[in-house]
Amino acid sequence: VDAIAQRPFKEETFGQFIGANGLDERPIIALLAGSRKQEIENNLPSMLQAAAPFTEEYQLVVAGAPGIDPSFYEAYAGDGHGAVVLFDQTYRILSQADAALVTSGTATLETALLNVPQVVCYRMPAPRMAYWAFKHILHTPYISLVNLVCGREVVKELFAKFFTVGNIRKELYRLLKDSAYREKMLNQYAELRRIMGETGASDRAADIIQRAIHINVNIN
Repeated sequence: VDAIAQRPFKEETFGQFIGANGLDERPIIALLAGSRKQEIENNLPSMLQAAAPFTEEYQLVVAGAPGIDPSFYEAYAGDGHGAVVLFDQTYRILSQADAALVTSGTATLETALLNVPQVVCYRMPAPRMAYWAFKHILHTPYISLVNLVCGREVVKELFAKFFTVGNIRKELYRLLKDSAYREKMLNQYAELRRIMGETGASDRAADIIQRAIHINVNIN
């Protein structure tokens, strides 16, 4: 909350953003595929494939991860892949997006706090085993910070065995075209902001998440 409230370009308009980045006037679908190379390799191709049918009406903008060389994305996005990659502009991209495909992590929380409807997508090795482990060993019903903080499903989580191009595409369609579904998610984001509060949000979120997944952190 604190970093988002203090972000640069807070008053930037859609026209100013697309003009500064050489984009066209189609609405934006944001893709946040992770911060590590393995995450990007695992998630971005399926995200792009799922969003491909929407590119006549929408443009795909990938938030490039810090520390990842732009050339790494060439195999997945850029010329010939129907997507543009922008670096060091994650908040600016989200501020102008109509919807977002997001891997798990702090990006899900940031997307919600910027009021962007989202679906959480996270591919895992051995998906059925991974899903069983989450439910029966970690005893956590959710993987996204949004759902963990709220204590219920606010955003759809497509991970492990549910991570498929078809499932992602179906959920993205609902985010873009089902106004009642979008509005319900945005209303629950308002509750998330209330829980997080205005200041000291990071510490409060960490405490909520720690209790939610039953993990005790020992500081030596």
